[in-house]
Amino acid sequence: MRHGQDYPDLFRPRYVARDNAYKSIGLTMTREDLARRVDLRLSATPAEIVPGLWTTGEITDRSEPEGRSNRHVVRGESGWQPDTYRDDMSLVMETARGLAVVCGCCHAGLLNTLARVRQAFQSPIVAIIGGAHLVDADATHLRQVIQVLREVYGSPRLHLNHCTGERAVIALTNAFGDRVKPFPAGTVLELTGIDCSEAERKW
Repeated sequence: MRHGQDYPDLFRPRYVARDNAYKSIGLTMTREDLARRVDLRLSATPAEIVPGLWTTGEITDRSEPEGRSNRHVVRGESGWQPDTYRDDMSLVMETARGLAVVCGCCHAGLLNTLARVRQAFQSPIVAIIGGAHLVDADATHLRQVIQVLREVYGSPRLHLNHCTGERAVIALTNAFGDRVKPFPAGTVLELTGIDCSEAERKW
């Protein structure tokens, strides 16, 4: 593990472009400020946080579409440019039957994230939880996602929320039926030590 390494994208100033103005949406603390408050351990490779719970590490292979937004920008040498979200990562939880991937917003792209997990952990992915950032995905992209989920990952269970987008949820539900479940704020999904297909949902 490469802890404490330089990880500049995490602290890069970020902005949202709206109504011809740029509003800061990045971290409000510097690296030094944050390091004074917490034991800061940065790693671009998968790191185990607690037993059975890992980070994906940096997702460098972006061969599949990403969850970018033209509204999210950073300052570059030639002016404003789209944020590439190089610091985007997800969590990986080990369960009795395989891996559960817990996504935040998945700006790196759902298929890119899953490919990273598959390469790094070499275990079946049985569940995807959180936002898949397919809100702006067109029909071609959604068909590709469905095909890869089915043929490469064996149709994992999908517990989806926020930036997945309604159109994507409908398309995924049409493809995978009751393997797709909403996952709104406040939902508890018990995975540890059991088959996640039998997880108890509490509201």
